[in-house]
Amino acid sequence: MREHGDITNTVRAHADTVLRVCSLYFHGRPERDDAFQETFIKYSQSDKEFSDGEHVKAWLITVASNTCKDMLRRSEAKTVLLDKIDDAAQPGWGNGATENDPAAYGTGSERADELNEALQQLDENYRIALYLKYYEGYTAAEIAEMLDKPENTVYTNLARGRKKLKEVLTNGQRR
Repeated sequence: MREHGDITNTVRAHADTVLRVCSLYFHGRPERDDAFQETFIKYSQSDKEFSDGEHVKAWLITVASNTCKDMLRRSEAKTVLLDKIDDAAQPGWGNGATENDPAAYGTGSERADELNEALQQLDENYRIALYLKYYEGYTAAEIAEMLDKPENTVYTNLARGRKKLKEVLTNGQRR
């Protein structure tokens, strides 16, 4: 069991990230919040040694993702939606993106809402890969390790996800 101060500092440092990851899996707040809490319970009970804050963050993202997947399997849910993230909690999808990336679509409140709605329409594999790449800034190799997938699969998911996201955004297939 970790010390109270360590747990408190980790929650403060990574709560937003874990909440956003859980939001990728659950539209409903109760399920999202349950996954969020479960992730930090697992952290508090873990005796794993971490090299730095980024290592902790990557571990939490992996645990949150796996926790959500387990919850979905248990509930036999068929549809997974990206929960809308409050604009105040979202610094902007366009940060650090190049002009060819869908993340460059915009940083304004209206565009962020449109992007979130478009992301909701994507397959889970594409949505998560795009989120980790463009919002969290992870490389394909890091994403592959977090999701326990081959790196080439991550590259494929990113390419297909960008293509599908562009189609949704340009063809006005927004909800």
